[in-house]
Amino acid sequence: MRFNTTSKRSSPEEDRILQTIPGVNENCAATILAEIGATVTAFPSGAHLASWAGLCPGSYESAGIKKSSHITQGNRYIKQALTMSGLIGAHSKDPAFSSFYNRISQRGSKMKAVVACAHKILRIIYKLLSTKPTYQKEKALGLGKQF
Repeated sequence: MRFNTTSKRSSPEEDRILQTIPGVNENCAATILAEIGATVTAFPSGAHLASWAGLCPGSYESAGIKKSSHITQGNRYIKQALTMSGLIGAHSKDPAFSSFYNRISQRGSKMKAVVACAHKILRIIYKLLSTKPTYQKEKALGLGKQF
């Protein structure tokens, strides 16, 4: 599906910051900024943003038994854009996403690994929009401070 969005409301700086992330192209960045805005002050943390977007894994617990389930419901536009970005990032040459995708996909479904990559991208987006640096591969690999 092609996105017909333009980034007139966001500044070119936010577009440039988001496009430094592997897998996030111009259309995806415009969709993300159109849905969550240029500032992420509405969300107290990256976990709240992921929950709103519907990229959190569902989990249920009863009598001490934990069971995982489908991802939660959320904003369908940002979920679709980030899932495509997660798929592109998983197959990119960036070791932060490709090794993460390979590690998760060995345990089970490849689609779950794509959604996990999308969740990771969304956490990185939250951090980048709240502090305004550019994407750093070392931090995404876990060699620096975690996102």
